[in-house]
Amino acid sequence: MVLCVRRLDNTALSPYSERGMKFPFLLVLAAALCGCGESSGRIILYTNRQEIAVYAETFNSMQDRHRLEIHYRENTPSALDFSTEVPDLVIMDNLSGETSAKRFVSLDSLFGGSGIDRRAFYASLLRAGQREKKQTLIPVSFNLPALMFDARISGDEASLFMINLESLAEKAAAANRKNDSAYLSMGFAPRWNSDFLVQASLMRGAAFKESPETLLAWDGESLDKTLEYFLSWSEKYNGGGAAEITFAEKYLYDPPYRQLALGRIKYAYTTAADFFLVPESYRNFLDVKWLSHAGKITATERILFAGIPQGADNARGAEAFLRWFFCVPTQSLLLEKSREKMPGVFGIASGFSSLKEINEKHLPLRDSALSGFAPPEDVLVFPAPVPYLWNRIKTQVLVPWMQKRISPGGQHPEDLAALFQGWLQ
Repeated sequence: MVLCVRRLDNTALSPYSERGMKFPFLLVLAAALCGCGESSGRIILYTNRQEIAVYAETFNSMQDRHRLEIHYRENTPSALDFSTEVPDLVIMDNLSGETSAKRFVSLDSLFGGSGIDRRAFYASLLRAGQREKKQTLIPVSFNLPALMFDARISGDEASLFMINLESLAEKAAAANRKNDSAYLSMGFAPRWNSDFLVQASLMRGAAFKESPETLLAWDGESLDKTLEYFLSWSEKYNGGGAAEITFAEKYLYDPPYRQLALGRIKYAYTTAADFFLVPESYRNFLDVKWLSHAGKITATERILFAGIPQGADNARGAEAFLRWFFCVPTQSLLLEKSREKMPGVFGIASGFSSLKEINEKHLPLRDSALSGFAPPEDVLVFPAPVPYLWNRIKTQVLVPWMQKRISPGGQHPEDLAALFQGWLQ
């Protein structure tokens, strides 16, 4: 096994540099336990995640056999455009759909023996990267939906680990305040956040996914029932869609965390990663609880995967990086490096790591507030693979259709399937 403990300038690490002996020790430990591969050369990585730059810098500084180069790609479709060059590695979201996954090679050889340990992953998450029973993609990180609220206001939320979607309407309505003509505060309305609309639909069984037969499939009955539920919520608790829209136009021009501070709303939808981007001066008085349904927490559809494309020039180098990266000592080190260089970034690549031990043991070591923050594996649900065009489909087709569907007088918009087919054409 190669011990990768040299910098790019080929000078040995000093045992007294980098905050004394602690950091060099972590470098040696991560390299010794995870290895750095056998072949050498340049590794071209396509990604749009700025956090990966810290990982590349760390990898390059730990050995002199490989140099990981990041080539920025704005979105998944551009990252899958191999017309001018084939990268050695891609780390993006929305890679696990049928159309995109078939462009990557099997990574089964990286597992077992002294390689990557399958048992270290969330089992169902790892399976999401399989195609035809082969591990073509490896999950890097995932995000979870949550609700943030003002912890200075007493309520039963403080004692909860999760807030059930079905109880949210009534809980939020308790904060509604109005004068004779208009609302002065409104607890929450689904229409205010398009990501909430999609996430709640996933949680209630809409099952957006790419299948072998079609680019996007969904459970129409579950989706319709969810939108009917939102309409009922609006009418029963918030005075209808017009009142929600008027309130939003009048008050909701500030960031959600400021709206909470002003007492305008009771809850704001967020994710684990987004919550830690809230300025610390506001985050100090906020609390956050997971959004659940039927006792389960469904991860958002933006799961980050890593894969080696077919035809990559330096697949061996990419494999060396993956062996190094999917290792607990490595990711523990990367948490430390990220905190130093990108303190606003949560976890691994702005999410929970795909390695259970990192979330359960190492995140709390970086911040005591994260003790017990990661949900146990048995309450997590990971959504089905969505197509590589998912972000465009969601913003250009799905969300506008959903917003129209729950708007006043808009209960019968164009059929979603017909709308989607027209968009494809």
